[in-house]
Amino acid sequence: MDWIEIIHLRSHSHQNKAQALVAFRQLSLPRRTERLKSARLFRNHSLESDLSIIITWHNGKKQGGKSPLGLQLAAAFSEFGQIYHTTWECEFSLFDNEETR
Repeated sequence: MDWIEIIHLRSHSHQNKAQALVAFRQLSLPRRTERLKSARLFRNHSLESDLSIIITWHNGKKQGGKSPLGLQLAAAFSEFGQIYHTTWECEFSLFDNEETR
């Protein structure tokens, strides 16, 4: 069962957003993070102040909450603006590309 964490940042200013982008590019994730598939940064096309970090996990068991990695990233990026951190569990997939696993 796959699940994701979304850490949504609404930056206080353009400078804060730029600093958050630099900080994300400088991240080094733990080498051995079990079940971590990806950690990617997205920017909102409509709201220039908004960024989202999406962490994708693969786990055979139901996840009970936010991961330690997600909590660390949310805390670290909170200095750049308002954070909204949620977790989502995959309910159903219409298409699953095996190459992305």
